[in-house]
Order: sequence, then structure tokens, then C-alpha cells
Amino acid sequence: MPDSDSGAVESPQAEVDRVVDLVLDHAVRKPHESLMVITASEKHAVKVMQAVLAALTTRPELVDYVIGDRAEPFAVYTIDQAVAQSRDRVIFSIGFGRTPHGRVLSDFGALGHPGGERLLAVAMTRARRSMAIVSSFKPADLDDGRMKHGAVALAEILAEIGARESEEPVPDDSDPMLVDLARRLEGHGLRVALGHRGKLGLVASRGGICVAIETDEVLLKSSLRESLRLRPEILRRLGWHYLRVHAFELFSDPDAVAGRVVTMLGGNPAPITEPVTVVSGG
Repeated sequence: MPDSDSGAVESPQAEVDRVVDLVLDHAVRKPHESLMVITASEKHAVKVMQAVLAALTTRPELVDYVIGDRAEPFAVYTIDQAVAQSRDRVIFSIGFGRTPHGRVLSDFGALGHPGGERLLAVAMTRARRSMAIVSSFKPADLDDGRMKHGAVALAEILAEIGARESEEPVPDDSDPMLVDLARRLEGHGLRVALGHRGKLGLVASRGGICVAIETDEVLLKSSLRESLRLRPEILRRLGWHYLRVHAFELFSDPDAVAGRVVTMLGGNPAPITEPVTVVSGG
């Protein structure tokens, strides 16, 4: 139910529980990587931290990760507190929910005030590797007419995520040489995707590190300045490694190109001794 003072539905228990599950899972699977939780609600930040500490009573093996002395300790921050912080991974838990009638009444704390757009931009760039967004509502639950500042931008981000999840697969018309390179990278144990989001020719990942790989063909689709400088710069700012390879390299020595990608992702480009078989998903 809405809070009697603020009128908002703040810190839903289901959202608290979900964040606690994600924190404990991270502490088990990625203890070598730093983590923090960011939220738009001060009340939610307090509840999440209390719930994480309470969960440690049954998970004593995780106490050191959560409250131990580390260079980048686990923490739960409000968005404005997180401005000067960064971690390997971030959980962005919005911290506001719906009424029993399905309405979202909040302006999302500081996000709905002047300067909220800047705070949201800061929140979305605190993770060096990845961010998970936890929300108790869908974009359709929001009242566009009463939102302002960063709350509008947040609604747009959630809507874009929803649109991506509902996208229909498109036929693969990838460059044949990138298809061949993808097969070689899979043979080295990397995860690959062709035509990623309809925007990137080939992407590969290993251990949470991702690289976007493009050929000379990208030069034909945009201006020279955009393709040589702006595009790589934007992708790097978004957390991607970037590699452009010349078509003649892929034609003359594709194994050497595959080795460069594996090395870039921190792997050992050992020669492949088994034949590689790839089943196309269309």
C-alpha cells in the first residue's frame, strides 16, 4: 500500500528478496569480482542491506564477501551516493512498486527532480562489466503524463529492454568470413553471436569480457570519420572491446585472427586439434 507520508509504494518485499538472491548468488559464483546495489529509494537501500545481513545468519561462508575488508567492498547505495563509486558488477534495484490496483504512483525519488537525468546516467555507468536491473513494474504500468526528469528516461530504458526481449529473430545475412571466424572462435570455447541486435557483425565473449568484431564492410555503411573513430569510441565507452579486421586477413590467415580475439579476451589461443562442427540456428 502507498506510504501515508510520501504516497509512494516503496521497497516492495518481493524486490528486496530478489536483490538478496542476486547478491548471494554473486558472492558464491563471482567472489573475485566487486559488487554494489544502487537504488532510487533511501528506504529500499536500508531494507536491502538489512535483508542481506540477515541472510548471512544461514550463510556464514559468505560473511567475508559482504562485510570483509576489501579494496572495493560490497555496498548498497542510493543513486546520489553512488556518483563517485564503481564496481565490476552492479544491481540497479529501482525500489518502488505498484499499488494493489497496478498503478505506479512514485516519481522515483531523486530521479524525478531536476538533475534526475544526470543521476540516472551516472547510475547506468557505474558497472565496469555488467548491470542487472530489478523492477517491480513494467513500462506499461507507468503514467507518462506525471513523470518528469530522470523518471522519464528510466521509463524509456525499461521500454527499450522490453522491446529487445520481444524482438523476433531475423534471418542471418552475415558476412561469410565472419561466419567462418565465429566457428573458429567457438572451437576455442568462446561464446559468439552473429548480427548482434542487428547492429554488430560478430560479438564474442569469455568470462564476462565481450568484444565486437567488424570487417571493412562497416566502412561502406557510414562516413569514414564515424566508422574509424566515433563508432569504436562509443562501443568502448559502453564497455565493449573493439576489433576491426581487414577482409584480406580473414581470407589469408583466419586462425591468426581467431588467436588475436582469444588473446584479447584473456584466453590461450592453443591450436584446435578437433574438427569444429557448428549447427546454424538460422
